[in-house]
Amino acid sequence: MNYATNLIITIRDSDKWPSFDRPDFLNELDEIANEALPKNTVEGYLASLLIFHQLSEELVRLLLKDAQFLIQLAIFPAEIQFTEKKKLMYGQLIEELKCTISFNDKNEFIEKCLRLNQYRIDIVHRLTRRDSLADLEVQILKVKELYDELFTLFEAIHDNFRLSFKDYKKDVFIDYELDEFEE
Repeated sequence: MNYATNLIITIRDSDKWPSFDRPDFLNELDEIANEALPKNTVEGYLASLLIFHQLSEELVRLLLKDAQFLIQLAIFPAEIQFTEKKKLMYGQLIEELKCTISFNDKNEFIEKCLRLNQYRIDIVHRLTRRDSLADLEVQILKVKELYDELFTLFEAIHDNFRLSFKDYKKDVFIDYELDEFEE
């Protein structure tokens, strides 16, 4: 299937738009992180921290996919291919997001991602220098609050992308016949 046909098929079926690969598992991880916090143990705090960090990485990845899909729609019938960079570290993913198209709350989202990452670095690399669990708990609770804010921002941004996709589906791609593009 050629590029144009694939893009038209994708825009016409909202189930094919960018989304999480394993949403149920990500929800399960979120629950685990939230259940680990009140245990007031090093293990619970670290589990929560690492899960919130990984979940935020998934948010960044999906927003990158959203931005790339919107670019493809905007420049159609011109073609652009984006390679999925699966092995990028968190900071590299954020840099990729910085370099993509602008969108509402992009800078705030990125700033919160960077802060969350800084908390992770600080907590993990200074773990043995702590005086008590209370100090660790304070930072982890800030991570949880930051992650919740980040997720709320993500939902609004992702919804805006989906509204844009819907507009392209309705206003731009409605008139294209697939046989025009098939080889």
